[in-house]
Amino acid sequence: MAYDPPPHYSLGEPVGQPSGPPSSVPPAYSPQPPGYVPQQPAPIQQPPAAYAPPVPPAGPRRSPTVPILASLMTIALAAAAVSIALWLRSSGDLEDAKADLEDAQSELDSVTGQVASLEEDLGAAETQVEDLTTQAEDAESMRACIDAINAFNATAEGSPEEADATVVLQSDCARWLW
Repeated sequence: MAYDPPPHYSLGEPVGQPSGPPSSVPPAYSPQPPGYVPQQPAPIQQPPAAYAPPVPPAGPRRSPTVPILASLMTIALAAAAVSIALWLRSSGDLEDAKADLEDAQSELDSVTGQVASLEEDLGAAETQVEDLTTQAEDAESMRACIDAINAFNATAEGSPEEADATVVLQSDCARWLW
C-alpha cells in the first residue's frame, strides 16, 4: 500500500546516500520536489522545573498615584484614630466635670439648707433675746417698784419723806400696781 503524504510532511531522501533505507532512518515516502528546503521542527518546550518560580509577564507600569493614595489613606486613618481617641478622652473628661458639678451643686444645696436653718435659728434667737430683754426690763422695773414700796414703808407716816416716797412709789409702780 503506497501512501503519498503532502510534500511539506515529507522528510525527503538525503543527498548522496544509497537509495536503500538505512537501518535507523525510516524510508522516505515520496520524492522531494525540486527547490524544497527542509524545515526544522520547533523545539519542544519542557515545563519549568518545580523549584524555579514562574516569571511574571511584564505588565504596564503603575503610576505613582496608587502608592501616594495608599499613603494618604494611611495618614487619614491614623488621624481619624487619633481624633476618636481624643474625643473619647474629652467626653470622659466632660462626664467627670459633670459629675464634679453635680457633687458641688448637691454640696451647695446642703450648705444653702444649713444657712436657711441657721437663719431660722437666728430669728428665733433674736425673738428670744427680745423676750429676755423685755423680761429683764420688767424685772428691773419690778425691782424698782419693790424698792419704792420698801422705801415708802420705811418712812414715818405723815412725814415729808413719806410724801416723796409716795411720788417715787407712784412713778415706779405705775405699771405694776395701778
